[in-house]
Amino acid sequence: MDYFNNFIHFLQRGGPAMIGLLICSIAVVAVVIERLVFFAQQHGDTRGLLRQIGAKIEQDDLTGAIRICNQNKGMLPKILRFGLERGRKGRADITDALSIALMEQLNSLERYLGIIGTIAVIAPFVGLFGTVLGIIHAFDDIALKGNSTPAVVAAGVGEALITTAAGLFVAVVAVIFFNYFKTRIKAYNQEMIVAANQLAEMLHFHNIGEPIPTDLYQPQATAPARAPAAAR
Repeated sequence: MDYFNNFIHFLQRGGPAMIGLLICSIAVVAVVIERLVFFAQQHGDTRGLLRQIGAKIEQDDLTGAIRICNQNKGMLPKILRFGLERGRKGRADITDALSIALMEQLNSLERYLGIIGTIAVIAPFVGLFGTVLGIIHAFDDIALKGNSTPAVVAAGVGEALITTAAGLFVAVVAVIFFNYFKTRIKAYNQEMIVAANQLAEMLHFHNIGEPIPTDLYQPQATAPARAPAAAR
C-alpha cells in the first residue's frame, strides 16, 4: 500500500502531464507483453519442421505434409501449408503462392509496433510540456509570494524535473523494445523466406523426380533404367 501511495504522490507532484505519460507507459507495457506472447507462440524448430515435411514429400504424401503444418502453431506452418496446397503445380506458381503468404503474415509480425514507435517519439515532448507547466507554476508562485526563494519555487521546479525525467524514461523504454522487436522481426522474416524457398525447391525437384543437395529431403532412389537389348 505504501508503494501505491508513493506512486500516486509522485504522479500528483508531476502535474497534469503525468497523466499522459502514465497512459503512454501503460500502452507500451501492453504492447510489449502482447508481442512477447506472440513471438513465444511461433514455431521454433524450423529445420525440424522442414525435415518432417520433406519426409512426407518423399512419400508423395502432400496431405500428410499439410497435416503436419496444421498440427504446429505459428506463422511459418501456415505459410508452408499455403505452398503445399499448390505442391503439384510448377515452381513459379509455388513460389508466387509462398510470396503471397509471406506478405500476408508480415503484417502480423509488425502489428501494434507503430504504437511503441509513436510513444518513443512523443513521450519526451509530453515530458517537455510538463516541464513548461512546472516553470509556469514556479513563476506563478513567485508572483503570488512576491519573492523567489527556494521554498517558493521548489514545487514548480520539482514538477518540471519530474515530468522531464518521466518522459525520458518512457521514451527510452519504448525505443529499447521497438528496436528489439524490429531486430526480431527482421530475423524471423528472413528465416521464413529461407524456409519457403527450401520448400519450393523440395517440391520442384520432387515433381520432376530429381534429387536435391540438402539434408532436409532425400528422395528415394529410383530403380535403375533397364539396359537396351543388344542388337541382333
